[in-house]
Amino acid sequence: MKVLGSAVVVLVMGIVLGCGGAPPPVDLLASTEGAIRGAEEAGAAKDPQGALHLKLAKEEVTEAKALMDDDDNEIAQRKLRRAEADAEVAHAYAEKAATLEEASEAVKDLQKVKKGK
Repeated sequence: MKVLGSAVVVLVMGIVLGCGGAPPPVDLLASTEGAIRGAEEAGAAKDPQGALHLKLAKEEVTEAKALMDDDDNEIAQRKLRRAEADAEVAHAYAEKAATLEEASEAVKDLQKVKKGK
């Protein structure tokens, strides 16, 4: 009887420890979705490389949500970190495009001023 009780304790501990994985990365999900919104607002979709990274970020978030539904939270966390990085890259491409556009406008303005002299 004592052996059976010990076996039950070991079995229960195994189940508890096996199910005690990482908690759902809900904070990381929220910050990643915020990074994606920021990239969208910055105009990442207008730049081909920005649009690609934005698309990747959205796909990775979708995959991470499915993993979270399956309690694969560690893998979901890695997907979300990758998605957040892709969103940041998309944002950088959007900023680059905006900076190049501003520089182009400044050159045009300078040429107008030179013609006016």
